[in-house]
Amino acid sequence: MIGAGLSGLVCATRLVAGGATVRVLEARERVGGRLHTGTVGGASVDLGGQWMTAGQPKLAALAGELGVAIEHHDRAGKALVDDRGGLLAAFGQWRVMRRIEKLMKQLDRELDNQSLGQWFAREIRHSVARERIALHADLIFATDPSSLSLLHYLTTMNATSGFRPESTDEYRFSGGAQGLALRLAEGLSDRVQLGEPVTAIEQDEDGVTVRARESYRAKRVVLAIPPPLVKKLAVDLPPGARAYVNAAFSGRVVKCFAAYAKPAWRDRGYSGESYHPRGAVRATVEIAGEPPVLLAFVVGTEAARWSTREPEDRKREALAAFAPFSADPPLDYLEVDWGSDPWSAGCVPALPPRALSAGARWRECHGRLHIAGTESAAQWPGYMEGAIDAGERAATEVLAAL
Repeated sequence: MIGAGLSGLVCATRLVAGGATVRVLEARERVGGRLHTGTVGGASVDLGGQWMTAGQPKLAALAGELGVAIEHHDRAGKALVDDRGGLLAAFGQWRVMRRIEKLMKQLDRELDNQSLGQWFAREIRHSVARERIALHADLIFATDPSSLSLLHYLTTMNATSGFRPESTDEYRFSGGAQGLALRLAEGLSDRVQLGEPVTAIEQDEDGVTVRARESYRAKRVVLAIPPPLVKKLAVDLPPGARAYVNAAFSGRVVKCFAAYAKPAWRDRGYSGESYHPRGAVRATVEIAGEPPVLLAFVVGTEAARWSTREPEDRKREALAAFAPFSADPPLDYLEVDWGSDPWSAGCVPALPPRALSAGARWRECHGRLHIAGTESAAQWPGYMEGAIDAGERAATEVLAAL
């Protein structure tokens, strides 16, 4: 097993339960991958993935199996939203959402020949409605719509929550989502080896050799890392898989946290949520805790520029997004740039135009090499639910082949 993120650990756990001998190699000095819990002002916060929404039964079941408590995310109160354009913009946005939902049911490979941004520019006449729909895409895919395949966008929306209202019913994990990975790793005992970046995978008739700090021999190998990182490996892949790896990229996300002495925004009837079609900070949300924390999201193109700016300038812009909710100075501030993490290179899986129509594929097993990781999930790709789904599928494939 290569990768001790959620998908790899789920896969390894299911393999052990099925009687297989397993070793997990992880480049980082911790488990969890894009799940990582930190603290700001003494409050535990999810530096990476954090939400569970309605319609994610595998994630809910895993949390119950591991004894990780789930907390409902309270969204009571007013959110600050872009109200330009009035009813005309709102109606235009509703019409576009319905058109996208129709396209989601009529997927055609020709749709891969254009970007989502091109479709927006051609099909959405009202500028405010276009900005609002683009903001939704920015926050889901963390990339500029001009870089995203329209077909990939529609396929992913079809496999996730789309625009369904139940997706707003959100939950988080007590102590942080990384707790799921930590509990899984505990169950695997000494089978997980940290600080072991893999450099090469070599298949032959009798098995697979995996080269890291040491060389390891196995009958089968499961690859549970983001496809863009596979570019760093010396590994033979069939043309479709190689095309996917070469084309795939991960949308960049920066998370900015500020802890406050009290939730002043609640006293004024605000939820701590805000949405911004323009500017570096695209959304904010409250993270319940002691002390209360506000979180700002910087995504896509702005996230790519973030690290080039001075730290004080970045902090000033993030705190300006929180200013409508609290005039008090924060107790503590923390930011995490996932695009600068060498073992993630971003957060959200994405494909550019023409990759799928050129035959890019990721999911099928390649000889003795099996694919896990949330990017390979049939349902909820890019989410924890997808990571679990992909890990369980890969485990089933391996056990059937042993």
